[in-house]
Amino acid sequence: MLIYATALTCGLLAALALQIYLDRAGFELVGLWQNLLYAKALQLRTAGPWWATAACAFLVSGAVAAALRRLPLPWRRFRVLRWAAGAVIVFALAHVGQSVVTPAEVPAGANVAANLGGLTLAALMALFGAYFTVPR
Repeated sequence: MLIYATALTCGLLAALALQIYLDRAGFELVGLWQNLLYAKALQLRTAGPWWATAACAFLVSGAVAAALRRLPLPWRRFRVLRWAAGAVIVFALAHVGQSVVTPAEVPAGANVAANLGGLTLAALMALFGAYFTVPR
């Protein structure tokens, strides 16, 4: 159970970091819904960030679950490595989230709903990635 929880958490953090990075690059999840209704808009531009966050959560959670499954308990030998990895993750998330701004033309409620929908999709994909990676 601890392997699934850790893999799910790592998958969600990776998807959240990717979602913040895509927002900074101009691919907001809610802003792209407006392009979905126009015939001239590219459908890949609209669905790309959703697929990217789901795939990132799936791959990262699967990799973490596979790595944790192969390492024997207790992990006391890897204490320094765990602290170093945790510090790197915290600094990477702080760097990614440093200059996030919400778009002015999008209502706040729609932005929150789209981000929660994206994180829900990422959580489901992270759970699937961990479930399919760990042998039963």
